[in-house]
Amino acid sequence: MSRRGLGASILLWLLAPGLVGSATAQIAPRLTGSAVIDQLETAQHDLAARAAGLPHSSLRATSQRLASVADGLRKTLGSDAGKPIDLIAADAKASAYRASAAAQRAQAYLDASKGCSDDDANAMAEALAKTVELLAAGGGSSKMQPVINGVETQDHRQLFVLRSGSKDTAFALVGVNLFDAQCEDPVVTATDAQGKPQSVQPSVTGVLPNRVELKLPAGSQLQSGSYVLHVMSKRKAFLVGCAAQPEALAAVQVATPAKVSVSYALTATCQSGKGEQVMPPIAGTMPDFAGGGAVSQNIAMDGCANPVSYAITAKVTFGDGHSASVGPFSQIASAGITAGLPGGLSLSWDPSVRQIFVRPSASTCKGVY
Repeated sequence: MSRRGLGASILLWLLAPGLVGSATAQIAPRLTGSAVIDQLETAQHDLAARAAGLPHSSLRATSQRLASVADGLRKTLGSDAGKPIDLIAADAKASAYRASAAAQRAQAYLDASKGCSDDDANAMAEALAKTVELLAAGGGSSKMQPVINGVETQDHRQLFVLRSGSKDTAFALVGVNLFDAQCEDPVVTATDAQGKPQSVQPSVTGVLPNRVELKLPAGSQLQSGSYVLHVMSKRKAFLVGCAAQPEALAAVQVATPAKVSVSYALTATCQSGKGEQVMPPIAGTMPDFAGGGAVSQNIAMDGCANPVSYAITAKVTFGDGHSASVGPFSQIASAGITAGLPGGLSLSWDPSVRQIFVRPSASTCKGVY
């Protein structure tokens, strides 16, 4: 093929409609002030709807604060609302970035709190409330405005609540303009809600412009309440070197695991000389469960040499006093029984070892570390 023919073939390949369409579909429109206001209004309405199911949470107040942020941003932007926020004045741009971060964090809460117990969802709501408060009150502006719009685990799950534990706790702050490779690493400190330094401070383990990875020491005993993260970064400026940037803020909530009590009743149906006989139920209570690993209980099955089937019921009682019952669930004697429990737990009966287990189920609350 001649060079001219080869060039024509390449041009036709590049202009193929399907290829052009797929490339164009991956490019997001530039963020405008109007788009940020839409984000805020959507988050505000969705939080208000979620608050109806959590009447004792801070969601309603956070929804109202988002509405105020939207009104304030609308007044700040004025006729510039339709412009990409990177093209407007520095102070207005900073306000728009922080407002967008608040809306993104609210949407993350709505997604991550699905399937959570009320206790966990309320603790997550406290983290969201503090985050929105900090972003709404934030000040300072920069040409490359640093802002944190999410906190997530190493496997990219949105994170709102930390527990004290014996394992290393690793998580990340995600956002924009958090690091300039021409300058030293950002400094991250943690305070409580009033600005007092926390006794347990995070260490920075990795940095990118859009991500700062952190780790807490093994066995950290965190103070309950807000754990506010302050990121101080620098950016290289012409002739003046690395200059300090406005601090970027994020907040998570430290909460003790909700105590859960699980009681059970296991009934065996046995083969006897007269046919099948239903034995009296074996009732008991599982060891205390506080959201960690599995707990188990051995079951003595006296008087049933030839079981035909088993049935199990369970009652879950939460720390605030409310409870829920499930079952009975039945299965032939050679097969195990696994059932979901309220609060993101699962109950299992293993006849081969004659043990009942309670453990976090796969659908456990995703916003809690």
